Amino acid sequence: ADAAAVLAARAQSPAASSPASPGGLFTFGISPSSAETGSSLFSASTGGSIFTPATSSKLFSGTQGGLFSSPATGGLFGSFGGSSASTSSGGYPTAATAAVAGDTEADDDEDGLVKEEEVTAVNGWTPSISLEVCDKVVTGEESEEHLYSQRSKLYRFRDGEWKERGLGDSKLLKCKATGRVRFLLRQEKTGKVVANFYPVDHPPYCQLGKNADSEKIWVWCAQDFSDGELKVEQLALKFGKEEQAEKFSEAFADAKLQNAEA
Repeated sequence: ADAAAVLAARAQSPAASSPASPGGLFTFGISPSSAETGSSLFSASTGGSIFTPATSSKLFSGTQGGLFSSPATGGLFGSFGGSSASTSSGGYPTAATAAVAGDTEADDDEDGLVKEEEVTAVNGWTPSISLEVCDKVVTGEESEEHLYSQRSKLYRFRDGEWKERGLGDSKLLKCKATGRVRFLLRQEKTGKVVANFYPVDHPPYCQLGKNADSEKIWVWCAQDFSDGELKVEQLALKFGKEEQAEKFSEAFADAKLQNAEA
């Protein structure tokens, strides 16, 4: 009887009807007045919990400086919802904001280009060699009269076979001072001299003969000076047409006559 009385008294006491302390680890179901002052881990309102939603200053709090709180309260990433996420001073920027920023950077790049100026002189330094741009290249033909010119291909007999020497204009040039005529052919792409000699009427030199395989090719022997020293070379000159080959034969014979009189 005494034990039953004690249990009944405890059930009617204020301690039995009072809610649980708001300071526990998982505090749920407490009244609003007591929950606002708790400090549990997952408390609901203003306590010092880790997931407090509104006015606290914890990790995931909503408005008072939490990690994911709104930009206005100093949050690092800004809130996940609302108009604050579209601004460029807190949360992630929207596509429109990023596009405007990209256009601004592009305008800055175009306007900020610095034009480089060519350096033509260095104070206190003088080049050892000065190069000058010539109006024309001196070839040595300036004091000569052009008697004949025709595009053709020159061959030279070396090592038991005909080897191509160069493609260009074969010319007969007459010196205005001495009256002597020389044969000259330069490679048309490089300007290199590949044949340079005087047509003379002294056998076996400069005796034109037809090639056995073509009527458009003349073959002869000459004392050539194109490599910088006198060499006896066997040459062959090929034309595009037989008429061109005949005209060269006439001009070449006339050059030999003029050299004999000079």
